[in-house]
Amino acid sequence: MRIVLIFGIMLGLLLADAESSSELITVRAEVDKAVITIGDRITYALTIEYESHLKIEQPGPGANLGQFEIKDYTIHEPLKKDGMISQTFDYEISVFDTGTFSIPPFPVAFAESDTSRDYQIIQSEPIEITVNSVLTAEDSEIRDLKPPLDIPANYGRLVITGVIIIISVVLIFSLLYYFRWRKKGIPLFRREPVRPAHEIALHDLGTLAEEWRELYQQGEFKQIYTRISEILRRYLENRYFVKALEETTAEIRDSLTDINLETELQNQVMEVLEYSDLVKFAKYVPSEENIQANLKSAESFIHSTKLVFEKFESDEKGEQGDPGTAPELQIELEKSDTV
Repeated sequence: MRIVLIFGIMLGLLLADAESSSELITVRAEVDKAVITIGDRITYALTIEYESHLKIEQPGPGANLGQFEIKDYTIHEPLKKDGMISQTFDYEISVFDTGTFSIPPFPVAFAESDTSRDYQIIQSEPIEITVNSVLTAEDSEIRDLKPPLDIPANYGRLVITGVIIIISVVLIFSLLYYFRWRKKGIPLFRREPVRPAHEIALHDLGTLAEEWRELYQQGEFKQIYTRISEILRRYLENRYFVKALEETTAEIRDSLTDINLETELQNQVMEVLEYSDLVKFAKYVPSEENIQANLKSAESFIHSTKLVFEKFESDEKGEQGDPGTAPELQIELEKSDTV
């Protein structure tokens, strides 16, 4: 009898605690469409309503939504009413298979106050989505291939067309050479020098430094950090020959570790790239101070890792050698000894 009594008391406490939690916070999930065709995008909205004194761990863009892929992520401004706060998080999701799929319950962690570490978990209800195929029964039938069409070749016309094109190109180049290049003493084929990677990156950063304030006033935060990220990724690719434009931010760190780049320099460039991902994908709103600091950090990294070419100074013995020997060049690496 004592065991039964103790068990009843514990069960009552658990039910009371669950009821009190449900009064403090509620989590509601819904979708705009429950029946879609394969590849369609739907909006999964997660709404959290809670009392203002609670501490909520906000869900992020890396949530587990089962077989659905997250294509976009939006955080709405919280709304306050009667001591309660309501905030909605929208996930634009898609799936590339047919059938019936379930979006699993979404867990939300909360604590009684900002200083409390005793978190509790509340979950939303699961949602079922039906995905239909875009093919009809007629489209799914297997049919024989049609035979190729025979196109008669007109060789005479092809020869005449080729001759006309060649003559036209030669005539155009001849006229350009005579009226422009030859009169000015400029050779027909001009050789453009290859610009070093750091010159290209610093030029692009300088252009962005002049334009980012106007973009900031227009709310184009994603465009600002997309350009910063592309400038750094292109510099890393041209400077260290890693596929930075194709790799994720985490893969770039692995590539820089493989080439033995100093940890301090790795942390410097990765901090800017990770902050750029936060603005581009999580729609984080940066301050003007953050943008200025990231631009200066990117410029400092480029200056610290750029290649500097200097003329090799030979010793007295070398100066008395063969006068026809071409001067040698040495490469000085600033802050890094890896090419």
